[in-house]
Amino acid sequence: MSTRSIAYSVSVGSASQHLLHVTLTVRGDLPEPLNLEMPVWTPGSYLVREYSRHVQSLRAESATGPVGVRKVSKNRWAIAHGGADRLTIDYEVYAHDLTVRTNHVSDSHAYWNGAATYVRPVEADGSWDRLPVEVRVVRPHALWSVATSLEPVVPAPDGAPSDVSVFRARDFDDLVDCPIDVGRHERLEFTVRDKPHAIVLWGARARFDRERLVRDVRAIVEAEAEFFGGLPYDHYLFLMHLAKGGRGGLEHCTSCSLLVSPESIETPEGYDDVLSLFAHEFFHLWQIKRTKPEGLVPFDYGRENYTRMLWLFEGGTSYYDWLLIRRAGLVDARSYLKHLASEIARLEETPGREVQSLEDASFDAWIKLYRPDENSSNSTVSYYLKGEVVCALLDLEIRVRSKGARSLDDVLRHLWREYGSTGRGVPESSIEAVIAAATDVDVADLIDTLVRSTSALPYDRVFAHAGLSMRARPGRGTALGVRLRNDNGRVMIASVLRGSAAERGGLAAGDEIIAVDGRRVDESSLREQLKHREPEEKIDVMYSRRDEIGSTTLALAASPPDGYEFTANVDASAAARSLAGEWLGTGAEALWSAR
Repeated sequence: MSTRSIAYSVSVGSASQHLLHVTLTVRGDLPEPLNLEMPVWTPGSYLVREYSRHVQSLRAESATGPVGVRKVSKNRWAIAHGGADRLTIDYEVYAHDLTVRTNHVSDSHAYWNGAATYVRPVEADGSWDRLPVEVRVVRPHALWSVATSLEPVVPAPDGAPSDVSVFRARDFDDLVDCPIDVGRHERLEFTVRDKPHAIVLWGARARFDRERLVRDVRAIVEAEAEFFGGLPYDHYLFLMHLAKGGRGGLEHCTSCSLLVSPESIETPEGYDDVLSLFAHEFFHLWQIKRTKPEGLVPFDYGRENYTRMLWLFEGGTSYYDWLLIRRAGLVDARSYLKHLASEIARLEETPGREVQSLEDASFDAWIKLYRPDENSSNSTVSYYLKGEVVCALLDLEIRVRSKGARSLDDVLRHLWREYGSTGRGVPESSIEAVIAAATDVDVADLIDTLVRSTSALPYDRVFAHAGLSMRARPGRGTALGVRLRNDNGRVMIASVLRGSAAERGGLAAGDEIIAVDGRRVDESSLREQLKHREPEEKIDVMYSRRDEIGSTTLALAASPPDGYEFTANVDASAAARSLAGEWLGTGAEALWSAR
């Protein structure tokens, strides 16, 4: 039996048309027909994105000429090659979506994710996916560089042109896990624990202190290395794209992609948020990239991969991103608590928290989180958001029940040692048993209440353990209970919250609010009116629904809280203050001394 091999070549087909040109060459004993498949999703982003919709002009040739290609499903092709032992498949990929999980080609760079780019041969036994893969990257301009965490082939194979960089992936998982950016880059380098790291910048110009960013990201890497006991790679790459309005990240084993708005990184609050994004995606190189729920082992790129544990792996990572920049000394305890209070406020403003549990939110990621509609806030809850808050509560409860001997930190380290480092999936149905094994603490009641039910969260009781009180800031005036959007000056209802005055009055998403009590309103005047009304006061609302005029009379509700804030209890015990210090890190005592 001849040896099989897979190789890709990727170049910019047309910058103005936003096209990548991909050539796939397969050699060896090829089944008849040879089946090709395009992934439908990418790990870390739990939505079927139908990447094959961007593939065009796919054709194949053997040594004797063109061979037949027939599409057999939305993301599969069959190639009848007549017994060839070498096939070359050419195709184009439309790439004009600048996100961390898709592809983007412009006149200054080409960025692509593996799942959104590579059509691959498949067989039922999965043998093709286990083969090493060669990737040749063709640079369209001499001044462009290649940024990827794929291993370079050095020296380059004989005959490789000077404008071609050659890389090798261990297998298809490794290939998908290493995005590639080719373009005009700014590169910031640093070392942690004798291992090289780089931040590669592309995009809009931004005025920020590069030396400070390197210093702070180095501190984040060191803090997380200390957390898990080392760095499980030889080198690491942060791909950072600067684009107006951008915000997002996608984790990989030896790199991550970050999308950042240049306006945000230039402000103090925005800069802290960017640091939390670095911390979040870097933390994922343990949590979810190496330590995975059973439902994601192994990846199936052709369909949804279900897990009920995204609340821990994604929400838990959201919990630790700000907590670790706090522990790294990049923000103080007061700033951390302000952030946590803002997350709690967002959660409490979501009626869906009373409808969907965290486990169900995790399982339904494929149809809910990434596909929001006007009713999402009423029917769903984010496993990122509620997961973060629940992990904070779970962490404090473990600390209290173990008398300070254990914490959620110990749980994640246990997951890494027992599952991540061994390649085993974390059991889906018994996370409470895993936590007990890590901490000697029984948390079954907490998992039932916080994760598997829609019960109200016990903020007051749990935060009191750390000598803290959480207070709601009173809202001003009244509320309709709607979320608005401006449509060229028209006041449009984007969504109506469950149980709100607007819902009781019969208003619906998509309605245009025209007038209140006979007077025309715009968004500003409507908000101003609501500030000066009284709860239960009745108003007449004129609206337009599908161009038909209607009216309703409704009773206003009191305005919801204007956020939450933490205060340190003056009578907090020494044990409570000590717990706060263990939780929040050095400097937590300032919460009391500043009073």
